[in-house]
Amino acid sequence: MPKEEKVKFIEDLQSKIKSATALYFLDFSGLPANDFNEFRRSAREQNMTVKVVKNQLALRALKASGVPDGIAQVLRGPTSMIFAVDDPIAPARFLKDVGKRIPNIRFKGAYLENTLYTAEQFDLLANLPTKQDLRAELVGVLAGPISGLAGVLEGMLAELVWVLEQLEQKKSTVSGS
Repeated sequence: MPKEEKVKFIEDLQSKIKSATALYFLDFSGLPANDFNEFRRSAREQNMTVKVVKNQLALRALKASGVPDGIAQVLRGPTSMIFAVDDPIAPARFLKDVGKRIPNIRFKGAYLENTLYTAEQFDLLANLPTKQDLRAELVGVLAGPISGLAGVLEGMLAELVWVLEQLEQKKSTVSGS
């Protein structure tokens, strides 16, 4: 690869790294091309980008983007990267699901929230709730007290209406006698 192409590749990779919420590193050796293409298509449908990288060029781009030096341990052998755009945990769940159908894809590591995760920590990542799960849980937590408050206020309003009606009846009874 000519030097100009390498420079362009590193710049493009840096741009993707900076716009990603998380980076996942995979070993795809032994994976048939059709399976890898299916994998890429599935990832794209989930709003993730998969890119096969040359380890040395990826290392330069990652270091220039502020990723810790420990990333070099992950960049051994054939490597492809997943760039998460929205939810940093979604790729882990995606990989767990895809791993059941395509066992030749192996998780090598991940970088998210300024932390480097090793292959041994994959289950930890895959079992974390996604942003969507956390939002739904938050709505549920907030909805309980709010609906309780609405019930109390509705009860107080009904009681106030009852008291006002009683006062009106007394008033009309006193003025009518």
